[in-house]
Amino acid sequence: MNRRPVHWQDRTLESLATYLNGFSFKPRHWGDEGLPIIRIRELLDESVEPDSYNGVEAEAFKINDGDLIFSWSATLAALIWNRGPALLNQHLFKVTPSQDVDIRFLNHLLNANLNALASRSHGTTMKHITRGDLASYSVLMPPLDEQRRIAEMLDSLDAEVRVTRKVVQKLKQAREGVLSRFIQAIPHNSFRPLSDLCSADICYGIVQSGPYVPDGIPVLAIRDLQGDFESSLHRTSPYIERRYRRSRVSAGDVLLSIKGTIGRVGVVPGHYQGNISREIARLRFTSAVDPSFACQYLLSQQAQRRLDLAVVGTTRAEVSIHVLKRFEFPAPDVEVQRRLVSGTRKVNQQINSEEKIIEKLQGLRQGLAMDLLTGRVRMPVGAAS
Repeated sequence: MNRRPVHWQDRTLESLATYLNGFSFKPRHWGDEGLPIIRIRELLDESVEPDSYNGVEAEAFKINDGDLIFSWSATLAALIWNRGPALLNQHLFKVTPSQDVDIRFLNHLLNANLNALASRSHGTTMKHITRGDLASYSVLMPPLDEQRRIAEMLDSLDAEVRVTRKVVQKLKQAREGVLSRFIQAIPHNSFRPLSDLCSADICYGIVQSGPYVPDGIPVLAIRDLQGDFESSLHRTSPYIERRYRRSRVSAGDVLLSIKGTIGRVGVVPGHYQGNISREIARLRFTSAVDPSFACQYLLSQQAQRRLDLAVVGTTRAEVSIHVLKRFEFPAPDVEVQRRLVSGTRKVNQQINSEEKIIEKLQGLRQGLAMDLLTGRVRMPVGAAS
């Protein structure tokens, strides 16, 4: 049985702060002048252009840099605001910590408990949590000085991830510049339907959400496309896999995610023998298309935009196989394709290297957060300095 760390207290989330729900903005409040209105979508996506409000009704709901915001409806999320003065919409709490609670620590604590809170959510169309849930949900709280040391450690790891993401973004912009210039030079008559360029039917894979078996046939999912196709893969029974033998993959097959997350790409390595999930399409090209070139084109902004335009579905995005077969794909001379692959190889290696660093940092941070926020690992004085 786990013992509570010395000097740590059992507290409810409600006791740690006051939670002010945002203002119920109506269409009549929206405009182009005044302070931006922060809804859930603006909270989660910095690229969204917000509406503004130029009035006094919502003055009590103003937020500034350093304020903690908690989205309690639809999508649960918590973050410390850093985009200047704004006004908070309903379905978002402005969280003001109690005197004995560090705001940065509370941010990490809320984020660490989002999944558990989500399991308590109410509603059928729009899931949400209530103040009653906050009042009944207990956490362990260390003394204020230890809260600050824990927050500083986790903040430093988050900062490393942000810096590395910016590096990846710049590398991808450099790659896109090369791709864009190359694609613009491809003659229009070099574009052909994907079905004409594939030596086998374009198909998706196994329709299965479980159960998986430890020693079964590997099944690649979307999350595996940018990995190493190693031992963490789901595995299905040989009986189920035989029913989907048409979607077995071979070395050099190009895989494209077509459901949920659209546009992730991977090439099957020589060592992999198995199948793919329902969310992935297999593209087995003829000798007219180099697989590495196919990946480069599918990752370009032009191809990603065209895939977005082909999406159907309101609850979960999908590109149908029928549409994919008619997708116009460039097939210039193979030597020309290989020159592009050669020209982008170095930057792709850099991107892959930086993304692996991000993955390792996130894994380290997740494990460390669970240990530090529950007291399994203690932060000695001066450890985060």
